[in-house]
Amino acid sequence: MSLKLRYIVTILITAMPFCTTFAQKDYVSSLKKNLGDYSSQYIEAKVESAPVSEHLYPKVLIEEESYTLTQNAISYYDAISSLPTETKNAMLKAHSEIAFSAEKSALSSYPDELLWLPFAISAFNKDYEQDGNCGFWGLQYLYAIKYGVEISECTDGRHDILLSTKAAIRQLQYFHEKFEKWDIALAAYLFGPSNLKLMQVQGKQTSEIYTSLDPYGKNIFDIWCAVISWAENYRNSKIEIKEIEQQYDTIRICDRIHIEQISKVMGISINELKSLNATFSCEVIDGRRTPVTYRLPAGRKDDFATLHDSIVKYNDTIYFPPPKAPAEPKNYVVEGNGDKIIYTIQSGDYLGKIAQKFGVKVSDIQAWNGLSGTNITAGKTLIIWTGKKSTQSNQTTQTKTTTTAQKPATQSNTSTSGSATFNAKDYTLVETYTVKSGDNPYNIAKRYSWATADEILKWNNISDPSKLQIGQKLKIYKKK
Repeated sequence: MSLKLRYIVTILITAMPFCTTFAQKDYVSSLKKNLGDYSSQYIEAKVESAPVSEHLYPKVLIEEESYTLTQNAISYYDAISSLPTETKNAMLKAHSEIAFSAEKSALSSYPDELLWLPFAISAFNKDYEQDGNCGFWGLQYLYAIKYGVEISECTDGRHDILLSTKAAIRQLQYFHEKFEKWDIALAAYLFGPSNLKLMQVQGKQTSEIYTSLDPYGKNIFDIWCAVISWAENYRNSKIEIKEIEQQYDTIRICDRIHIEQISKVMGISINELKSLNATFSCEVIDGRRTPVTYRLPAGRKDDFATLHDSIVKYNDTIYFPPPKAPAEPKNYVVEGNGDKIIYTIQSGDYLGKIAQKFGVKVSDIQAWNGLSGTNITAGKTLIIWTGKKSTQSNQTTQTKTTTTAQKPATQSNTSTSGSATFNAKDYTLVETYTVKSGDNPYNIAKRYSWATADEILKWNNISDPSKLQIGQKLKIYKKK
């Protein structure tokens, strides 16, 4: 292409009407807010303000690879160009800190264009989180752990620009070596290599991969190209950088403390504590299981040791209220002198559970309510006697006793109540049941219409149903 033709193409593109969609407006709005909220962690940067005549570069180079801006990317370029000068200067300062972090991490050779990627992925939001992608670089958990970024219940190193920059660039370099193109490497980084390979097997082009995968990421490559094109205008900008001297004391916390307890007792502002501990994602420091490293302003380590007990006890019942015992559900009514209970069966109840709750026997509940088996229905009621038994209960017991006494002395009583023994000669072995997770005698008995839980226990010489073990074999009999 001749110089004249290239000039015409550039003029035509830059003269295109300014047109942004909701997506572009939402992006620049987030970018402006995030840059306004951001406090530099490692450097102080000063941008020498100089007038710049911005124009679009229709093609951008990422290392040796050339990419033409799509119409979507051009719309993002226009939106970025519309930002106020103050925001653009903040963007250049933030980029300087990313470059500082990369240099500090002693990374091997990488394209400078990678350093603009956090503005495309997260709009430079350290608290960004989307489908597990977190921090400035939208770094996935496994990639972060792979390169030594510490992540625990309370800390997430992906919020630290130095730690996340090192891990993200190394992972992106790995994917570039694997897929040999930066647009494809970025797709693997954002959505995972397995999803990417599936799309490639289906014959989809790179542009189709971005638009067909997760909606949040479909514009990221276009935004990246737009940011790179915009940044070309400021390639020769003069930026003074001064490294911030990190002044803090490190302590190890071995108990549970809320940062407001530290703030109130030691007179350190919450903002200062959060600034010193940018990787902490919660306000409670819990070092009871594993000691937690925490930062305090320089010179305050000894103060913390002196005031430790006061810090831990300061409003402790407010920050960590003692657990309350669960209220007893009102699903039964007590009548008379407390002997008779009308119990409403709840979902998930079984006779053994109810018997244990009131300290009675399953066989008693069956007798009091005329139940021949163990099946019960939620919403129905049961009569349960505690202490003194009802006349009906006594009569039932007497009837059972009389019936038993009338049997010949040589015949075994197969009832599961009382001290009668089980005589296998009167029964046929039906099967051997293997106990599974979640089993108890009462739900096992439901499988066999002729058997009760107590009978199954007696057949297998089990006195304590709570000692059933997964994998245990139970013999199931049936009367001959």
